[in-house]
Amino acid sequence: MHEPVRKEYHCPFCYDTREKLPRIYVCRKCKNKYTNEEFSQDRFCRDCGTFLSPRVVSYREVPKRKLNASTVSVQTKDSGDPWIPIGYEVRKGQVEFVKEATKALENNEVFIGSAPCGIGKSLASLLSVLPVLGNNKLLISFRTRSQLHIFLKELRGLKKAPLTVSFFSKQDMCPLTKKRAGTYFDFLEECKRLKENCETSTRPFCKYYWKTLRRRREAERLAMDCARKIMDPQTASFKLAKEGFCAYEVLKMILSKVQVFLGTYHYTFNPPVRKSLLQSWGVDLSDVYLIVDEAHNISDFSRDLLSDKISPFTLENALKETENFEHDNQGDVQDFLNVLDDEIFRYVQKELGGSKLKLLNQKDIAEKFQEWTGASNEKVAEVFHDYGEYVKQTRQELGYDRVFSYTHRVGDFVENFFQKTGEKYVHMIQKEWGDRVYLGVKSLDGREITDPVLREAKGSIVMSGFLSPPKVYRDLILYTKKAVRLKEFDSPFPAENRLILSANNVSSRFEQRTDNMLKKCADYIETISFANNGNMAVFFTSYYLMNSILSQTNIDRTLIVEERKTRQKEVIDKLSRSKSNALFGVMGGKFSEGMDYPNNLLTCVVTVGLPYATWSVYQKALIDYFDYQFPGNGRAYAYLTPAIFRLVQACGRAHRSAKDKGCIIMLDERVNRFDIKQLLPSYYQKEMKTVSNPTQCADQITKFWNKHNNFC
Repeated sequence: MHEPVRKEYHCPFCYDTREKLPRIYVCRKCKNKYTNEEFSQDRFCRDCGTFLSPRVVSYREVPKRKLNASTVSVQTKDSGDPWIPIGYEVRKGQVEFVKEATKALENNEVFIGSAPCGIGKSLASLLSVLPVLGNNKLLISFRTRSQLHIFLKELRGLKKAPLTVSFFSKQDMCPLTKKRAGTYFDFLEECKRLKENCETSTRPFCKYYWKTLRRRREAERLAMDCARKIMDPQTASFKLAKEGFCAYEVLKMILSKVQVFLGTYHYTFNPPVRKSLLQSWGVDLSDVYLIVDEAHNISDFSRDLLSDKISPFTLENALKETENFEHDNQGDVQDFLNVLDDEIFRYVQKELGGSKLKLLNQKDIAEKFQEWTGASNEKVAEVFHDYGEYVKQTRQELGYDRVFSYTHRVGDFVENFFQKTGEKYVHMIQKEWGDRVYLGVKSLDGREITDPVLREAKGSIVMSGFLSPPKVYRDLILYTKKAVRLKEFDSPFPAENRLILSANNVSSRFEQRTDNMLKKCADYIETISFANNGNMAVFFTSYYLMNSILSQTNIDRTLIVEERKTRQKEVIDKLSRSKSNALFGVMGGKFSEGMDYPNNLLTCVVTVGLPYATWSVYQKALIDYFDYQFPGNGRAYAYLTPAIFRLVQACGRAHRSAKDKGCIIMLDERVNRFDIKQLLPSYYQKEMKTVSNPTQCADQITKFWNKHNNFC
């Protein structure tokens, strides 16, 4: 990351001390009034905790006591800040977030923040960057579309909303009805062909791109209107398609004029996608501030980008391809494909045996491959690519619907499998759903993707609702500890609104998973169900464990059991109709992560077990690699931390706002162990109480709801 041009920066939550301070500060919520001196000591209302707003009074001198609301005439004064929405009640956690992130940007540090639900991290991150944006750009990236809509909402609410464009994938923004046929690679090739046909006036062509080229000024005018209104990709695509334009291409045309871009991780971390974006934007990465949300996913995402796999299905389709397209090296292509299909796959499948995953000796396979093909892997990949390019060109000339080559795809895989070697990679044979077998190479370290991006950017804010402890996530995405600011924020929700319990006499550990242990878990669930007020959810480590315990559980509630086809809206509708439901699901599933339960729809979350990743030779390889990179921390980084994340995400479904009240009960004695407890959020560690049987658990829940007896 280059050395920034330093300039004085004033936090948008703090009024410029060079100007004359307002006479008094008033709480918008309870109307209490405070002097300058009181404001300098604490900028929040002493009664309700709301951030204080400036007011100008008619008195010549400011009284040294809190002013009486009934005797002082006040008039609203705008702070003059161009960003904070008028009338917005700033949260205390947002002030702290902005101050920490601002210091990081000033000091050329990567900011990594764990900001629980309720902090208001989306707006806080924007207010950390926008005041210093200047002629630079802001790139916001995320994993899920729900986060996109949160950021768009915050951007629209700003007093001075910047020109903003957001993208889904190119396929998702395409108005053509045939866009979903085939794979995403098929779509890209078909899109490329239809665009090229527009340039040469050849049929078939894309009518939307055709009109975009010929009525560019009108298209750009409409796109600028979308940017000013900060439309989401779906709305912008519909608006532009209605006028006959390709939204993806038109919005790309105006990128150089916009300040803020929002997109998935691919736009930030996938090299070719990022390169295309920066070219359209007309900037280098050093001119771009980054906000990366849902950052707990970055490490997995970057490792996946560096990995590759292939199945016999692809090889069979490549062989069929050679039967239809004649070429000078057609015979070599067929021979090489047969070696992969008949020899290599047969050879490595013997290694697999009855297992589902087996690590391979890449050097041994490379030697066998060269022996059986009589050529180097580089030469084989080149032959596949040459033939694949010929196939794609011929398909296009003949007007095929699909301009794609399976042989070219095999060439990509051969390059990746044989050239990605060393301690950062493992090579494997794996059996997945439906007994489909894959040959693959998998990365163990994604930092070669993430570190350069986060370091080279003008400034980087990396955040998530849970990154605990932050140093783990720092180590997984950055090579060094230098120039990094870590901050873990406490939950802003009142502690009295939650009860956190852990049971010390049950466990989902495999060797302890007896019928007696399953019955104990069922007893806890039944007792909790009886004691709790309102809807409850029970999340398990797997569908198998859920069904095993559910068969022994008898509760007087309407059961909602998660299945692969269960829709989120269906669950919310059922929970909204009554307060006597019990939702049963799995940790890491669609109902335990990334899903909100508004208006306190859930008043109790029970977790059964610790959701460790399925043990495999790859998981062991990852632990061993991390143990080498971070001595003594391999198991914590590769195994414990992801499990704790899934656990806390599930528990968090009970509290989605400051007003929500609810109980969290973790049924596994291991959460009380020091090595695991220290990975929990700090407020969990402070507040968690231990129970030894269902009766104690029910007593704690009953006391909690008696304290909040006006809830239901």
